[in-house]
Amino acid sequence: MKARLLPFLNAAGCIALTVLVTVQWRNEHRLRLVNQDLRKQISAAGTKAAGDARHRAALERDIALLKESLEVTQLAAEKSAADAETFAAALQQQETTNQTLTAELAAAREQVAAWEQAVAQRDQRIKTLDTELARTRQRLEEAIARLKEAGAR
Repeated sequence: MKARLLPFLNAAGCIALTVLVTVQWRNEHRLRLVNQDLRKQISAAGTKAAGDARHRAALERDIALLKESLEVTQLAAEKSAADAETFAAALQQQETTNQTLTAELAAAREQVAAWEQAVAQRDQRIKTLDTELARTRQRLEEAIARLKEAGAR
């Protein structure tokens, strides 16, 4: 009986081994697919990380450029403010000078008007004196002529 049971047991063992091998093969196949998916995810994550790193580096360069631009802009604004203050001071100085020169011009015009009036008075006085001198000369010539007549007689 043992000899008859042995082929059945052998067949059952073969079937059990076949089922076991099939289960392990399916399990390995499923794990291989999962492994491939994980490798793809790792590769995608690496690619994304590299892209993110490039993007981060680009952003850092942009930030550095913006900081430099901001510094340049601040320096330009400070220089503009200083120039504006200098310009305002120069403008104030010119306005003061302008007012002073305007006052001096008005005083000079008044002085010129006074001189013109004095010159006109002097000219009038000269004309008056010239007229008086001419009359006096005429009287003198008349007196000389009378003296010559009186001396000739």
